[in-house]
Amino acid sequence: MKTLMIFIAAMLTVIFADAQPLTQQYLAKIPSLPKDTCNITKSNMEAYVQKIKVLIDEIDGQINTLNSNLDKSMENSEETAQQNAMKQMQQQYGLSQEQMKQMQSGKMSAAEKQALANQVLQQQTNMSMGEVQNLSKMSEAGKKAYMEAYGTEMMATGQTAQNQQNAANAKNLNQLIAEQQALNAKINETSMKISNLYSSIENDPELLKSYQNIEKWHNKLMSMSGVDAGQGRQMDSLGILITNEQIKICNKFTPRLRSAIQQHFPLMTASIPDAYRLAQITAELTKSQTGVTLPNESFESGTLSLVINYLEALSEAYKYKLYYPEDN
Repeated sequence: MKTLMIFIAAMLTVIFADAQPLTQQYLAKIPSLPKDTCNITKSNMEAYVQKIKVLIDEIDGQINTLNSNLDKSMENSEETAQQNAMKQMQQQYGLSQEQMKQMQSGKMSAAEKQALANQVLQQQTNMSMGEVQNLSKMSEAGKKAYMEAYGTEMMATGQTAQNQQNAANAKNLNQLIAEQQALNAKINETSMKISNLYSSIENDPELLKSYQNIEKWHNKLMSMSGVDAGQGRQMDSLGILITNEQIKICNKFTPRLRSAIQQHFPLMTASIPDAYRLAQITAELTKSQTGVTLPNESFESGTLSLVINYLEALSEAYKYKLYYPEDN
């Protein structure tokens, strides 16, 4: 397992080292999966779990710092975003600075609003408000003939340069959104695979039955506590039943849990490039819509979260180790 982890981490380092320095650092710090989880002492188990907890807390702190820096960046860029939004509106609809100021002031007469609406319509469709009104009064046959003629004219004359640019921008935006949706679906599918690795064990009928038996025997044992009625031998038998069932659980389900954790690791590392690309796309969409450039380091929040999810699973490697002789 350790060899596999080192190999995958090395490959990711070659491909994404420049882009994801924090993620690479923490991948290299992941402890190896314990070789024997059923014979470990309680003190060694606690030390192992504590080591992982410290690492999780450290990464969680990094994520909080990245998110905080991102929030500050967005706050500092709020004015820039507003200016860019107004600029895009001005370019898209062919408005002058004076018209933009009038819109922002909210002080426009009905005639000015009508003239502005007509200009915007003309810019976007090459049709005046009067033509639209006349179109609404035509018969269905007249509307069809008009729109056919209008389409032919638009194809012959071409749209304005701004409309062509708007179309190009819309195409790029649609491509980014399509890629974003595809990556989201892929990441969610992998997340479901990982979840199923563990749920198939947790919901195993044999495991659930063992838990029920332990609870039943434990409750019966507790009901006898403090009662001196010659029940010592029966109490000892119940204690042995519980211990044997706990040992059985570890021997039966720990290998399955180890296998699930081993499968989790490559699934996690395979998702890291997708999560990083998803963050890049979000930044590109934000920039196209607001003009604000997000800090590259913020892209690692998602990839670091994947590492935390794996570490949380790794910290559960002793989950089915229920009996420690030193507790008796």
